[in-house]
Amino acid sequence: MISFLEKFMDEPWLIIIDSMSEFLNAEIKKEVHPNHILYGKKAVAVAKREDNDDVVYWISELKKFALVHLTYSAENSSQYPKTQLLTIVELDEHCKSVSKFY
Repeated sequence: MISFLEKFMDEPWLIIIDSMSEFLNAEIKKEVHPNHILYGKKAVAVAKREDNDDVVYWISELKKFALVHLTYSAENSSQYPKTQLLTIVELDEHCKSVSKFY
């Protein structure tokens, strides 16, 4: 999957290595509220924006990617962290639209 993501994840996106993935996987578990769409789901960090706190997670249970804006705090609302579920095609389009400004 990583090699496929590299085809369209240009600056400001960074493909994540294992040690960073472990940290970000633990962080999302801390942040999601029991009513959040990702609560209880296995999320694996695969990419991160270098200029903000957006992280792309693979959610195998949903067979989708989740674009998550981490807050680095425990949340008391199901609205946070802000999350958008995307197919691979939608993720490709989103990343390209962001990268055109760099």
